[in-house]
Amino acid sequence: MVSNEIKIRNEFFISALFVESNITTYISEKLKINDAVNSTLLGNREESINFNQKIELLLESEDLSIIDKSKLSVYREIHKELTANKNASSFEACFSSDDHNDDFLLILYTQNEYLPREEKLINACYQLIGEVSELVSNFTNNPEVKIKRKKRNFAIDTFKLSKFAFLFSFLFIR
Repeated sequence: MVSNEIKIRNEFFISALFVESNITTYISEKLKINDAVNSTLLGNREESINFNQKIELLLESEDLSIIDKSKLSVYREIHKELTANKNASSFEACFSSDDHNDDFLLILYTQNEYLPREEKLINACYQLIGEVSELVSNFTNNPEVKIKRKKRNFAIDTFKLSKFAFLFSFLFIR
């Protein structure tokens, strides 16, 4: 895969962490679960609900417009395809679903007709990432992500990143 294809895959997975974190926080607040990370339902255990199920809960639980539901649904499907097709030879080859998510992306986010299809898909995915991240952030009323890190003396230091800073924070982390 070319560098741009690897970057978009990485950015998609980073945004998925942001989206999942916001949904998990939202669900835990609705269900009054104090410790979502260690929760059997929402945590990172084998029996916990997965990313797809969390998106489905969000889609079924509240009123979203048809287009917003479509964006979230396609986002979930693309996440599933990227995970399933880790060894694909190109970004375009990752889109193997009969649902034609790639075509939906290109219809929703029109691109310059002279660009190669691969480049159109990459650009459309960037647009989808931005819109879904903002949609979930606004919907869950959670514009910040809290990150806890351990210092050398094992005290916990918590800091917050805005929703957009988090999405691009990986550029500065080395």
